Amino acid sequence: MRGRSLLAAAAASLLCGCGAGVKTVVRDGLAPSAKVAVMPFSGRDKDTGLSLAEAFTTYLMDDGFDVMERAQLESVLKEQKMSLSGAMGPGDLEQIGRLTGISAVVTGSYQVREERVRTVTPKVVLPPPPGKPNKRPLRPVRQVPGEVRTETATVFRGLTVKFVDVNTGRVLLSCSSEKEYAADSVNEALAAMAKSIKKELEKRKGD
Repeated sequence: MRGRSLLAAAAASLLCGCGAGVKTVVRDGLAPSAKVAVMPFSGRDKDTGLSLAEAFTTYLMDDGFDVMERAQLESVLKEQKMSLSGAMGPGDLEQIGRLTGISAVVTGSYQVREERVRTVTPKVVLPPPPGKPNKRPLRPVRQVPGEVRTETATVFRGLTVKFVDVNTGRVLLSCSSEKEYAADSVNEALAAMAKSIKKELEKRKGD
């Protein structure tokens, strides 16, 4: 019984994303004060990609990055009849840089998998109804059988972000999370990635 409890705890720890497991690689050419814009993440669907980009934008701003607000960026692109997409060519990136003053765009990607989770509700022992004093209960102890349910949970993996120079199309920074995260804790990965990026850029600045 104890072994099963430890196994369940280990599985929960993995899905909750305990331990960041973040790897960041930085090249020269990206200043910590550089103005950037975050593109929608590419992955299973558009809405999820937009949500991840919005969340990552918030964490970058919390860590002091100069991030262009997405609504403002969309307004500029709309005037130029361009669409906000994570897959843009070098010419598009250069034009965005000229129009907005950003140094780099942040692209992201993610993968998901569905996991079936089996939940077992233990049996419930109901106490017997009270009897008369000094007499045995009128009815014996009853047990309510447990319930077994199988649900589908979405697990995020392969979270990666890249800072791409708008003038050269060169990847200046790449950051990835090596762990898996349940849908309700994926923001923990994004926050850890933003902090790791800031740490690495500040380390480069100090060298």
